[in-house]
Amino acid sequence: MNKVKLKLFFAVLAIAAMFILGTKVYAAGSGTNWSTPCGFGNYNGESYLSSPCGSSYNCCLEAAPAAKTVKIKKIAATKPVKIVKPVKPLIVEEKHVPSYNISARKNNIHFAFNKYAFTKRDISILNRDVSYLKHNSGVVVQIQGNCDRRGSEGYNLALGWRRANAAKVYLEKSGINSDRLKTISYGKERPICNAHTKACYAINRRDHFAVVSR
Repeated sequence: MNKVKLKLFFAVLAIAAMFILGTKVYAAGSGTNWSTPCGFGNYNGESYLSSPCGSSYNCCLEAAPAAKTVKIKKIAATKPVKIVKPVKPLIVEEKHVPSYNISARKNNIHFAFNKYAFTKRDISILNRDVSYLKHNSGVVVQIQGNCDRRGSEGYNLALGWRRANAAKVYLEKSGINSDRLKTISYGKERPICNAHTKACYAINRRDHFAVVSR
């Protein structure tokens, strides 16, 4: 057998084989019910394309999942933070109403015999009087000058005036308006102590502050 005849033989054999195999695939496809409309079927251990797909590969691919729409939430615009300046505390000046009693007997000022000069104790009392009058601007006082029983009535009246006016001048220089300071002299007419002793005389030589109005 020459080479030409051999080539023809194998060609015929190949065509016959292709025909036989194609018939098998068709028979398998036409005689089987496929459960899926698209995909692969199985018959006698062999995989075949399902009939709706035919020989097309793309129709059997799964459709790409639909893209999910992501909703973007709008972020509410935040209001700018208002910077609040610290508030200074309101300082209310409290009205000072001291319990000091300017008319108390212990707050009388006393003088040496036949004198109208102040002692250190007198200055301390007068300074408290100044503080009281400054914090109680409506108070008007009468400064009453007094003497002991010795000497004439006229002499003691004049000495009483000098003692009362000495206290008034001190208060005025300390800032108290003169309109709030009245003066009077009682001389020896109003003694506190009636005994004729040095102790009683010392008590009677005094300036007394009487509140006229508040």
